[in-house]
Parts: sequence; C-alpha cells; structure tokens
Amino acid sequence: MITVQHVTMAMRVLEGLEHHGYPVLVGSLMLNNIGLPVPAETVLLTAADLAREGHFQLPLVYAAGVGAAVAGDNVGFAIGRQLGRDVLAHRFSLVLTPKRIARLDALLDRWGARAIFLVRFLPGISTVSAVLAGSSTLPWRDYLLGNVSGALVWVAWVCSLGYFGSAWGERLKPVWAGMHGATWLVVAVVILGAIAGKLFLRHRAAPRRE
Repeated sequence: MITVQHVTMAMRVLEGLEHHGYPVLVGSLMLNNIGLPVPAETVLLTAADLAREGHFQLPLVYAAGVGAAVAGDNVGFAIGRQLGRDVLAHRFSLVLTPKRIARLDALLDRWGARAIFLVRFLPGISTVSAVLAGSSTLPWRDYLLGNVSGALVWVAWVCSLGYFGSAWGERLKPVWAGMHGATWLVVAVVILGAIAGKLFLRHRAAPRRE
C-alpha cells in the first residue's frame, strides 16, 4: 500500500537525483535491491527521461543501473545467506511477509535459477528477492546468472520506457486534448462491455452444478 511517507520519500529522492545525479541513481538502486523500500523504478525512469532532455547520458544511466542493481542484489544475497530464513522472517516480518516468502519459494521450486530472472519484473517481491534467495539453498553461481541476466533486461526495459515513453506522451498530447467527454464515455462503454462479455462467456462455459 502506498502511503504519504512513500510519496514524500520518492519526491526527496527525485530531488536528489536532479541535484546530485549519478550517485543518487546508483545509491537508490543499490538500496532497493538490498531490500529497502526505495523507489528504484521511479528513479531509473526519471533518469532516462532526463537523459532524453540532455541532463544525463543514456549509456551511463544504463551502465550505472545494471551495476547498482547487480551489486545491491549480491549484497542482499550475502545478508540472507549469513542471517538465514528464520532470522530474516522474525526481524523483518513487515517486509518479508509469509506471502512473499511462499511466492518466491514456489518460483524457486519450479524454475530454479530462472526464477531469479523472472522475479526482477514482479513488483513487491523483487525488492526482497535477493535476501530471500540468499536464505534459500540456491547456489550463489546459479543466482548470479539469473541476477545479471535479469538486471540487463530489466534496466533496458525501464530505461526504454523513461526515454521513449515521455516522447510518445508529448506527441499524443494534442490527441488527448482533442478528445472531449463524449469520446471518453464511448471508450469507457466499450471497455466495460468487453469486460462484461468476457465474464458472461466465462460464466456460461463454467460447468453447472446439479
């Protein structure tokens, strides 16, 4: 759940990014990947957007993002391996909830090291995945392979959204401005109709109880 404290912290981090640049970018991603609730995605998106405006260099943003993510994850992994699952679950119960622990364990059991690549893209669990993986029986070499590959793809994806997404948004502004209330009403009706139709077909296809 997003609270006022989260929003306030995000604003402060973004202000720090604007004034101090790359050190804030690296620090934010490292802390987030260690397991602290720092808005890493928001910082990376903003840094990529600032690169589009010429304040940063996109290759450096990407390199810093990958390096910080991998470094933070491996610190988190080492902490998890040192403390163990029981200590982590007891001391950090607010963050390492039973639901998150069970979710990661299920992924590790099914996919092994490939799960480390997948969890990079899962909000919530991605922040605590490093310490939880460290407290599991997963070998560090297997973790490192999934970790590095996931960071390379995830940082590229977020940077692309930040760099190109804002440009697309600017181009679409005239379109949005020209769409009056009736147009949005039609769009809403179409979407709701599609959802209702899907629910109806699902209900119709469900086996009936006698």
